[in-house]
Amino acid sequence: AVVSTQSTGMMGEGEIEPLSRYEELKKEALAEEEVERNRALKKIPDMDMYVEDDTVKEINKFVKGFINFIQFVIDGKRETIRATDSSNVAIDDLADKMPEDSPRFNLYRYSHLKEGKSTEFVPVFIYYVPEGGTAKAKSLYPCAIDCFIKKLQSLNADIKLRLEFSDMADMTEGVLYEMIYPPDRETLLASFRDVVPAKRPGKRGGWIKVLPV
Repeated sequence: AVVSTQSTGMMGEGEIEPLSRYEELKKEALAEEEVERNRALKKIPDMDMYVEDDTVKEINKFVKGFINFIQFVIDGKRETIRATDSSNVAIDDLADKMPEDSPRFNLYRYSHLKEGKSTEFVPVFIYYVPEGGTAKAKSLYPCAIDCFIKKLQSLNADIKLRLEFSDMADMTEGVLYEMIYPPDRETLLASFRDVVPAKRPGKRGGWIKVLPV
């Protein structure tokens, strides 16, 4: 469950910031557009791209718990997938890992306290798809995503959640926590704070989408 905001408006140590009312309304307002986009994506053929050997080694490190983050890029000329970053990253630093105008696949293990009691480790697949970028990149990533996730699962990545973001500045720990553990809506509404997520300069505002793995 998401911990409610205290009357002072300040978050206590160990508390998770709830999904803001702004973020919730934004997702609801984009529901129709997202459905249409999903229908269009179904017309795009799946591409089973080759995952480079060194990248498979990094995925194995992730599975064994040595690292909690891998970022992947598609080589447009060779139509292969390779890792460009593999390390341990705090959730607050994820946005800084994303390029301004190029899509990326990301594999992240979210470590957190569930209800302030036990530590949980949840592998999450994040498709970052900014508004900018080339037409080729925007076409390659949707074609490759389903087969790539299947490949990751076959390597025991154990992905529990699949997210798409157009602006990683929208991805706060509160959002991620609520996606994994949907709270009682009335309780959540009672704890909302009217805070607009910070946007990077020049960004028009992003969207968030949750898809089945």
